[in-house]
Amino acid sequence: MGKRTAARALAMAVNCAAGEGAVGSLPCGDCGPCRRIAAGSHPDVLVLEPAGKEFRIDQVRELCRELALKPYEGRHRVALIAGAERLNPHAANALLKVLEEPPERTLIVLTAPQAADLLPTIVSRCRQLRFKPIAARHLAAILERAHGVPAAEAEAVADTAGGSVTRALAMLRQGWPEKRRRLLAELPELAGGPPLRALLLAASFSRARSEAEEVLGLVASWVRDLAFAAEGAAHLVNRDVRGEIAEAAGRLPGDFAPRAWEALQRAERRLGCRIRRLARHAATGPGAAIVACALARTLAGTAAPPHSGAPGCGACRSGCDASTGRIALARGAARR
Repeated sequence: MGKRTAARALAMAVNCAAGEGAVGSLPCGDCGPCRRIAAGSHPDVLVLEPAGKEFRIDQVRELCRELALKPYEGRHRVALIAGAERLNPHAANALLKVLEEPPERTLIVLTAPQAADLLPTIVSRCRQLRFKPIAARHLAAILERAHGVPAAEAEAVADTAGGSVTRALAMLRQGWPEKRRRLLAELPELAGGPPLRALLLAASFSRARSEAEEVLGLVASWVRDLAFAAEGAAHLVNRDVRGEIAEAAGRLPGDFAPRAWEALQRAERRLGCRIRRLARHAATGPGAAIVACALARTLAGTAAPPHSGAPGCGACRSGCDASTGRIALARGAARR
């Protein structure tokens, strides 16, 4: 069960006409309130999502005004702030008072990838409930059964969605399966080739925030698969291109995967976040250029800047060779 699904189930439980309305009770799923909540049409269940790249302060102020009113028809009013990590400091500070003293019969649910993504003042006012990522096979089944996604496509998206239904659906809406096929087809040819060619491909993908995030995650999984394939390990993330990965692993130098992984590690330190969340810090301008540069260095399997003597990002000159990088892609780990 994902975070949004759990929040919806909570709203149904506290407003179910067939139950006691207590937190922890199970909703029937068949009464009028349960059906309206499932359909997203219940007046006492409010869902707040970012208006663009982040939440605006006026969105939070309007939510606070709504929460000051009594529930229209339900026992409780439930507010879901989806993607609360995208609250800017002003919007987050505007939320503090209502979190400190929520109105009677009001529940406020914030979802985020991790507590560290929120202001400490927000975290200190909330109870935390941790969710484990949904296993890829279960996520693929959800995409097939509930959303009608073809089996092969559902499996490929599930393997790269990080256990999140919301992220998997967003990837499908953005046409990620076709972009993934294109990139996986080009990666073996680009690996170890001219860095500038890799830079151009990386830049074409990383102009958009969401694309850069997914591309970096995919390249990381491909590098990981190379190391595993070189050691004869059976489990690969990108199982549908197992043959191409095995061919690339046999053709590329033995130290390609560690050097490529080092480039990703350098990008991680440079941008101060995990590989799968690079693009949040690099949506446009120099940030996106740093992502493209790091991706190109990864594809080229080199720790040196790929744009030496050629047009490059211009944003990472001071950081390209700033550190030696941590490398944890040992052959022993690959065997396990």
